Parts: sequence; structure tokens; C-alpha cells
Amino acid sequence: MAVIGSIRKRSGLLVGAIALSIFLFLLGDAVNNQFSVLGKSRSNDAGSVNGQNISYQDYSNQVNENVKNMEAQYKMSVGDQQRNAVSQQTWDDLVNKIVMEDASAKTGVVVSDDEMVSLTTTENASPMIKQPFGGERFNPMYVKQFLANIDIDEKGQEPGYKRKAWNQLVKEVKKGQLQNKYAVLVAKGVGNVPNWMAENLYYEANKSADFKYVELPYSEVNDNDIKYTDADLKDYLGKNAAKFTAPDETRVIRYVAFDITPSSVDSATALKGLTDKLDEFKKGEKKSDDSLFVKLYSETSFDDLYRTKDQLAGSSIADSLFGSKVGTVIGPYVEGNTYKFAKVSARKMMSDSVKVKEIVFSFANVKTEAEQKTRLALIDSLYKAIDSLHADFGTIAAQYSDDPASKLAGGVVGWVKFADPQYDEYYKSIVFHNGEPGKAYKYLDANNNLIKFVEIAEEKPSKAGIKVAYFTRSIIPSQETENEIYSHVTQFVSTTSTEDKFLAYIKSHEKDVKTAVNITKGSYDVMGLGSARSLVKWVYSAKRGDVSPIISLGSSTNDRKHIIAYLESVTGKGTPDLESVKSAVKSAYLQDKKYELLAKKITDAKASNIDDLAAKLGKAAIEADKVTFLNTNLPTGNEPAVAATGVALAQGKMSGPVKGNGGVFVVQKINGVDPPKPTDLTQQAMMLKQNSYMKARAASEALKKLAKIDDNRLNFEGGN
Repeated sequence: MAVIGSIRKRSGLLVGAIALSIFLFLLGDAVNNQFSVLGKSRSNDAGSVNGQNISYQDYSNQVNENVKNMEAQYKMSVGDQQRNAVSQQTWDDLVNKIVMEDASAKTGVVVSDDEMVSLTTTENASPMIKQPFGGERFNPMYVKQFLANIDIDEKGQEPGYKRKAWNQLVKEVKKGQLQNKYAVLVAKGVGNVPNWMAENLYYEANKSADFKYVELPYSEVNDNDIKYTDADLKDYLGKNAAKFTAPDETRVIRYVAFDITPSSVDSATALKGLTDKLDEFKKGEKKSDDSLFVKLYSETSFDDLYRTKDQLAGSSIADSLFGSKVGTVIGPYVEGNTYKFAKVSARKMMSDSVKVKEIVFSFANVKTEAEQKTRLALIDSLYKAIDSLHADFGTIAAQYSDDPASKLAGGVVGWVKFADPQYDEYYKSIVFHNGEPGKAYKYLDANNNLIKFVEIAEEKPSKAGIKVAYFTRSIIPSQETENEIYSHVTQFVSTTSTEDKFLAYIKSHEKDVKTAVNITKGSYDVMGLGSARSLVKWVYSAKRGDVSPIISLGSSTNDRKHIIAYLESVTGKGTPDLESVKSAVKSAYLQDKKYELLAKKITDAKASNIDDLAAKLGKAAIEADKVTFLNTNLPTGNEPAVAATGVALAQGKMSGPVKGNGGVFVVQKINGVDPPKPTDLTQQAMMLKQNSYMKARAASEALKKLAKIDDNRLNFEGGN
């Protein structure tokens, strides 16, 4: 009862203590939780540039849009590595946009509406516009046709896709023009080359010298002969901080990787999955049989294109395929992590160039959906007339084709080359692979918003091609295999979970431990590991000396692995602490000390000339001919400081000790050639001006270095 009474007397204090504890707990949670109420002001931002926030949602949406555009343009699925590159490029673009807008606002540089019209819809269009609208065959009419139908979606396309793609393209054009104008502005400021600069460049290139030199290599002094303490290194770092200053924080890890690879049992299981169906694969008599079988049972889709031997040169069975008759099955064989059987499905002689006829239907003047339907109905009826009723191709071309260049020639556009990059795979499939001479085929030119009838008028068969059906099965780890590997990794973790234990493992298993350097907060890929954003996230949440938990990387069957990492060093942005750069500081410190020792050895020799010095030091006096300030290669290596000393010396004069890249040198000039006074400095002035223009074009990078950039993407990426 006394205790209860005591509690009652202190209930106010107790409640206050409990409330304070809860508040501190929540505060700690809020500080550490990026989605907390207290952290809300930062939780939605991928970062900021000069105080201007970039929301993660906007950044992420732009990454997804860029990935989608890339997949549509190249007709491919974007993998982890490519997505990482797109993510970084998107971030760089967003940063550059803000940096350039800030700089342009201060200088008054703008891109007007009239400029944008010229850059998008005229002969002076930006290369970014020309490339998707015909490339070398660009015609502003293609752009105008596209814009006239920008809100009429193609079948299978996302609603509004064309307008979104166009708006993004216009943004890139405007951004590029803004950067170009700013670069021109900078170039005008730095592009006026004074005469003395041109003269200096002339003399640097043409003033030469022949000299002899003696070298004492740094390797002649053993590292162990130089005594030093951490205090010495710290003092050296303080006096030479600029040598070790880093533009970004970087980290170095040591790690052990455990590949998740299939066992022999997994391999046998994959092969059995193929051999059980092999007889059915062999029975197919027609290409359509092979195509259906592959669609039903193979992991590799059927390639309905003829391939030449050159195109299959990377395959280990190319010779066997071309030496076999149609219907022959070759295998099993292994490529990568896949078992394969290959069947010669068809064979024909192929042409490098084909004479083609086309009837072109434009949608440039189609404004409404009703007009589009009417246009498509006409196209369908004309195709039926040619394909089923055998109407004359040339007559219909003359009456209906929107291509003025070919309509009066019966639709003939001439000889089309297989190597021409302007034709996509679908067009080539018709013309070079699966089309029959004299038969019309429909072709959609999505880039230029056209529908074409295409007919092969004449071929020139010159080389053999085959169609190959592949029946494949990936060799992947079973769940039992994965469990066994994970169990092994878990055992490893239990014996290396602390810094001391991991360092001990490194000593005894040096070959098994890899190093990854220069890991920044913005890194997506890690040296030797590929895509590893989750590892980067751990690296930037850990302290130096920490050992990671099991981190699993990779998404495809070929690159999955478990990683255990040790954070070896952290180099801060700007002037680092000694521990972060100790190895580099030690190396520079030792070289300076070696220079002092070797320079003293040279001075103590008290030689009167270079040959005398060589004899006293037991070295050879090496000759270097026609050395200039710009040509600094000596017989023993590239030594700019030594070359400059030799050229600048008075004839016959011997230098003191010179600190070089590979050792300590002494130089004696034998002969010098001073060029005649220049009468024409046009070439030098042009070189300097070009150099200034190059620097001007890099102005955006210089502005980025001066900007205050916070990159918080890692808060949202790399998993939990």
C-alpha cells in the first residue's frame, strides 16, 4: 500500500516521464523514417538543385517515360543495366535543366517561339527532330503530317502516346538549344585569342632541345627504409589537401560473392524436359509446324527471318546448320545457361538488294475519326482489288499514291539495300525474307504516319539463307539448390560478421575477396557486380568497418548472387580525413621522401657535368633528341617536368634534381633550336579558339560543379 501511495503522490511526474519517453521514441522513429510526419518535407523529394526541389514522383515518371520510349524506338525490352543508365541520364538531364535555366535567367538567354518553330518544322530542324523523321531523307512535310494527326492514336498505342512523345521531344530540343546558345555566349567571352597566347603556342610546339639526363628511380629506395607515423601522414595531408580533395563522397568495399548457379541435377532436369518432346519436334514437316511447336513448348520464340551464315557467325553450330538439309535437328548443345536443339526449318537464296514498288497513303489531311475510317476503307478496297482481283499495281499507284516521286513510274521506288538502316525489321521481312515477287503486302510506316502497299518487282539472289527453329530450356537452380547455397552463405556470415573476423578472412582467402572502389551515392552499378543499387544503399547507411548482412543481387538466371560486403573506407566530399585516403597519402608521402633522399645523393656527388654524374652514380647518361614542351616522351617514359627543364635550360647548363614521374632526374642541355619569329599565327589562333569553344560547350558541367546539388534518390531505391 505504501508503494501504491508513493506512486500516487508521484503520478504527475510518472505520467510526464512516460509521455516524454513516448515522445522521444516517436521522435527517434520520425527522424529515422523517411515517411514520417517530421520528415515529410523531404520524403517526397528525389533531391534539389540550388534550392529547387525535384520530386521523386516527377523523376520516377520521367524515368518510366524514357524507358518506354527507348523500348518503343529500339523494339526491345530494357534490362536492369540499361534502366540504370536511363535513370542516371534522367537525373542528369533534370539537374542540367535547372542549372541551365538558372544561368540563362541571369544572362537573359532565351529560346523564342519562332526559334522553336524553325527547330521543329523547317529544313533547319534540330538533329533530334530529323533523326526520327527520315534521318538523311528528312522532309519537314513528314513532321507536319505527324502533327496534323497527333491526336489520332494508332491501333495498340497508349491513348495520347504520340502527343506525349512529341512534347518530350520538343522539351529536349529546347533544352539543347538553350545549352548551345549559352555555350556560344561563353565562347564569345573566351574566344578572343590575344596574340601573345598564339605566340606561346607556336614556341611551345617548335622550340626544341637535345639533352642528356641521368635518372635515379624511386624504386631504388625501399619503402621500409622510410620511417613515419600517422602524425606525419596527417601533417602531409594538411599541407597537400588539394591533391586529395574529392568532388563527391566515395566509398570502397571488399566483398565476397556467392553465385546462385544450377547444380548437375538441375542441368539434367532441364535436358530431360527437352528430350521428352524431341521426337515431336523432329516430326514437323513444314515451317508452320515448327513455328507452332516452338510457340507451345520452347522458351525461344520462332525467328521467321532467313539468316545468312555471316549473321549466325557467333553460333557454335553455324557450319553444321548450313551443311544440313531442311528438317535436320542438331543438338543438344549449351549456349550460356540454356540447353538447345536447332532445326533447319526452311532455306532459300537471299538478295542484298531488291527492286521495290510502293503505293503510299498519307494521313496528313485527315482531321477527324470519321475521315480516318473513310480513308482506311478506301485503302482496304484498293488492297483487295490488287491482291484478290489482280488489278494493275501501276494504275492504282498513278491514281491514288501520295508519293509524287514514284506514282508516275508505276510505283517503282528503285533498288532497296538490306543494309540501309532506314528500313525496319517488318519492312525487311516483307522485302528480303518472306515476300513473294508480284504479290502486294500492306506495311504501316508508324514513324511517318503512312500506310504502304509494297511489291517486289525484281530480286538478285546471291547468298544462302536459312530459318532456324530453336527448342530451348534454361538451366536454372531449383529451390533445393537455392536453399543449399543460402545455407552456405549463412554459415559464412556467422564466421565473418565483425570487422576483425572479415579482415582475418581476407588474409587467409585473398583471392576470394574482391574490391569495389569509387562507389558514390548516385551509383547504380558497382565494379564487378553490375546492377547493385541495394548494395549501394547499404554502403551509404553503414559506418566504416561494418560488415553487411546477406545482400542478394541480380534478376536474370545468369547473374544472381549473394553478397557479403565490408565497408573499408569512406572518402568525404572536399578535404577528406586521413583514414579515408591513407593509402594514397602514404604513397605520395613516400615518393616525396624518396625524392629528398635521391636528390641529396645527387647533390652529394658534386659532379661537374652529366657524364661525371653518371659515372659517380653508376648510371648511364641517356640522350633525348628533339624534345619540346608539347612532346614530353623520353626514352624511359613520359616525363613532362624533365622535358620542360631540358628545353628551358641554357645550352651546356646542367640542372639540379628534378622530381619526375618515375624517379629523380638531372638534365644537361646539349643543343637547342629556337624557331624563327612567326609571321603567320593563324593556325595557332584557330587551335586556341577551337579549344575555347570546347571549353564553352562544357559550360554546363562547370555550372553543375558550382551548383548546390542534393541527391536523395537512394532514400527511395535499393529496397528496404
